[in-house]
Amino acid sequence: MTGPLLLHLLVQAVLLYDTLAWEVKMPKDIRGLQGSCLVIPCSFSYTSYPPKDPRRVVWYQWVSKGYPLVYDPWHADDVIEKFRGKTDLYGKSSWDCSLLIKKLEHTHHGETLYAWIDPENVGWRTYAFYEVTSTIVVDASPEPPSINIYGGERMGETITITCSTFHTCPYSKPNIILNGTEGTDQLDNDHLKDGLWKITLTRTGVVKAESSTSIECSVTHHGGITVTATQSKSGQSTFHYEADKTVGPKTIWLQYLVPSLVLLLACILVGVIIYKRRHRQLSMSERSAVQTNSEHRSDIRTNTCGNKPFSKPRMPSPKR
Repeated sequence: MTGPLLLHLLVQAVLLYDTLAWEVKMPKDIRGLQGSCLVIPCSFSYTSYPPKDPRRVVWYQWVSKGYPLVYDPWHADDVIEKFRGKTDLYGKSSWDCSLLIKKLEHTHHGETLYAWIDPENVGWRTYAFYEVTSTIVVDASPEPPSINIYGGERMGETITITCSTFHTCPYSKPNIILNGTEGTDQLDNDHLKDGLWKITLTRTGVVKAESSTSIECSVTHHGGITVTATQSKSGQSTFHYEADKTVGPKTIWLQYLVPSLVLLLACILVGVIIYKRRHRQLSMSERSAVQTNSEHRSDIRTNTCGNKPFSKPRMPSPKR
């Protein structure tokens, strides 16, 4: 009982070892631009059962039955029509199995492909190559490039402009043209992951004009597909820039304080004028009232003296 069990475990261990002896890597899916080219990155490694010819790489279309050829230089005429004459290997390393599709078409959309290393000598029992696949997604039009502007706030200042776009064809990189400013250029093409690349044109110059400038970036992909983006940039003169810099918290505080003081002084002045006018009116009224009272008293005296009859003092009568 123990013997057959140990034999079974030993066989499973050998099969597992054989399975782990090989490894193929490629993205599960990859996007490409219709009319442009596409590179599906692929790499492989092994620890045992080495291939006789590591540069013998064949690509197949994944189907439930059969092995339709996508790339096979030994049997080029047997490649299926949609890929015939359009595929090649990309990369020089012995561990590289990347596939180049020179002209991506809409009929390639949704196709699932896989690579087989030295199929004449490395069989499916050694490694199930058809279990590692990549599906193609075809885009009808490219995304517009991205423009970024750094610095250049005033005349004479250094300005840096970058224009970048993504692509999946390192075989023939997109061409970037930047208009609207002069300077020195630097071109970088960086691989991000899973066959996606980012190409960036960086231009460094000096702001020479105060007026607004339109920055235009045109990207032409392999196959002649061009897309353009624009962005405006204005440069200030040193005089205007310094004038704007002086507007700080103190200046703003004074802008509010001065009108307030003027309004307060105006209110005080109006109050003083009104007070003086009222005081003057009261003084005139009081003088008029005093004068009227004085005249009235004088009239009373006059009337009293004039109307009262003259009485002769009585003299005591002589004694009789």
